[in-house]
Amino acid sequence: MTAAIRSEFRKLLTVRSTYFIILISLAITAFFAGFIDGIKGDLKSLSDPHLLASQSTNAVIFVGLILAFVGLLLTGHEYRYNTIMYTLTSSNRRLKVLAAKFIVITAFALLMSLLIMFFSPLCTIVAVHLRGLHIGAQTFDYWPLIGKCLFVGWGYAMYAFILIAVLRNQVGAIVSFLLIPLIGENILALLLKNNVKYLPFNALQSVAAPSSLGNHTTSGFAAKVVLVYVVLGLVVSAVLFSRRDAN
Repeated sequence: MTAAIRSEFRKLLTVRSTYFIILISLAITAFFAGFIDGIKGDLKSLSDPHLLASQSTNAVIFVGLILAFVGLLLTGHEYRYNTIMYTLTSSNRRLKVLAAKFIVITAFALLMSLLIMFFSPLCTIVAVHLRGLHIGAQTFDYWPLIGKCLFVGWGYAMYAFILIAVLRNQVGAIVSFLLIPLIGENILALLLKNNVKYLPFNALQSVAAPSSLGNHTTSGFAAKVVLVYVVLGLVVSAVLFSRRDAN
């Protein structure tokens, strides 16, 4: 198992797409938090006591979707370039391979979510300082905020990981991961109305911003909904990965 985890970390750190996605995520965060909200932000928003906290949650909600592609591509590249068989034959059980990928993707998602969480408000602080202005007194509850941001980043990564593990097709997983939250859930919201809180991506975003989506739910309830989707998805992924031809 240790060898499988080391192998997955090596794949993660030697693929150019990993660093490309990280740079894009940091650039987007710097643009919105630094330029839009810092340089171009109005004075009223700078006096908001929840400004920096909202910078953290908004950044993770938006950029977390992009960072999740790292985990998707970690497995997707193996199917695309047909190297998955080498990975499977190097282990005596297929579930070990899946578990190793799960551990590596989880570690990456948590680390990057923590980085984005602090990088976003830092960009705003620096930008406001360059304008010669000051941010009003802030309310920043570290531990609850850290927990929410880590959970959202991890949730995005798990959704992407489950899609690629079930579909086993890189293009199909990427398209599904983009269309489900951007189009699919918006259409379903018209039908479900107040029950949109049960949709996977809607629930995930509600963990960090329960009141912003207008679905009258709490972070705790939303987290439980997400966990149900993740657990069921992982179970299905494990069954299919171990019983079907993973090639």
